[in-house]
Amino acid sequence: MFEGASLFIGALLDALIGPNLFVPGEPFLIAAGYQLYQGALTGVVAVLLGGFIGDQLSYLIGRRAGSKFQRKLTRWQPKTRRAFARARLLMKRRGIYVLAFSRLLGPVAWVVPFVAGINHVTWKRFTTFSSIGLILGVGQFVAWGYLMAYGLNNIPVLNEVKVFVIEHAYSLFALLFSLCVAYLGWKRGWRFLGVKSIAALLLALVVSNYGHFFMRADDLANVVPDDAATISVDTIEAHQYKAYPGKSNYFKAQAVNIVYVGESPKPLMQTLGWLENQTFSRNDIEFNGYIELLKGKTPPVSDLFWQGEPQHMAFQLPGDLLKRSHIRWWFAGEEQKTGQNIWVGAVSYDDGLKITPYSGIITVLHRIDPNVDVERDAIAENVLEVSQGWDVEYFHTERPIALDDGHDYYTDGRILVISDSMTLHAANRT
Repeated sequence: MFEGASLFIGALLDALIGPNLFVPGEPFLIAAGYQLYQGALTGVVAVLLGGFIGDQLSYLIGRRAGSKFQRKLTRWQPKTRRAFARARLLMKRRGIYVLAFSRLLGPVAWVVPFVAGINHVTWKRFTTFSSIGLILGVGQFVAWGYLMAYGLNNIPVLNEVKVFVIEHAYSLFALLFSLCVAYLGWKRGWRFLGVKSIAALLLALVVSNYGHFFMRADDLANVVPDDAATISVDTIEAHQYKAYPGKSNYFKAQAVNIVYVGESPKPLMQTLGWLENQTFSRNDIEFNGYIELLKGKTPPVSDLFWQGEPQHMAFQLPGDLLKRSHIRWWFAGEEQKTGQNIWVGAVSYDDGLKITPYSGIITVLHRIDPNVDVERDAIAENVLEVSQGWDVEYFHTERPIALDDGHDYYTDGRILVISDSMTLHAANRT
């Protein structure tokens, strides 16, 4: 469908005054980008040629029968009156710039060549600058078609931008809503506009928080694969022992500072007196249920992301709503030689509340005590005290980490390893 002549005709009709009001050219231009990725230049040549001829014909119609044609066109499509008025104004104020960048100005692009003909812009001047605009306008969609064929996920920068935009959708909505309210109030002359705008922003933030935690959070969870990857202890040591309160790299890292070798860390947690928490991503938590959990002093644990995945389970020691020890666990695979499961965990201490950016929203969460080594070492001591078949070791993952712009914690760099057998090798341990 989009071969050769079809691409030419589509680009021609997209540029020709009249047909361009109902023929979208973007599919043809994007298709040319797909062909370019496959090594064919003919599609790009076809859409450039079609767009050039369409601009020239629109200019010629405006030059020869502009006023008469415009009256008929606006009677047929009244929505074009605004586009014509804006194009004339822009042409008068910024003539050559409008010709060069009209294809980036939305509906104005439909009528600029035609208006240029009506205003008797010289053919040489029109052709020179409209050709620049043609290359820019067509080029952007050809580039998108090329990138879509290549795969946006294969381009780290674009993939990160996509992740950021998707993750921050609620915050972007809140900002847009508050700006619209502020603009509407300014146009209508509202009293106390600043107070009302801030109130609108706060309301939008509350809605975004509710939407994130009670409607969207369970969409973040990935199913643990049945065919878990077989990985060795050396691979475990090479893991990035950091988790993030979101999927994009915008957020500060939190510490992953413990490894468990065994079927599941749940029996260990229960033996040590830890209570299992619900999490927003793994449990279907309704608002009423959330209130009940608050009353029981076991509020749900907010999600942390290790290697892009939220925790699989979480626990806390008995405490109050503001101060508590808690740990999150992620399944990481199997130890190569013994076949035992490997889990990685992030243990830390909640010390009050703070307003913070989290997973694309602004919300109130617990403040993490940055000295995460205290909680890590406390678990090691408790395991040694119960002494029911669990072994405790440490290994260094990297040099010590300081509290800085990239981290919410500081540590000596050691990882606590708890195993329920003697299968864990002592190589590289300290």
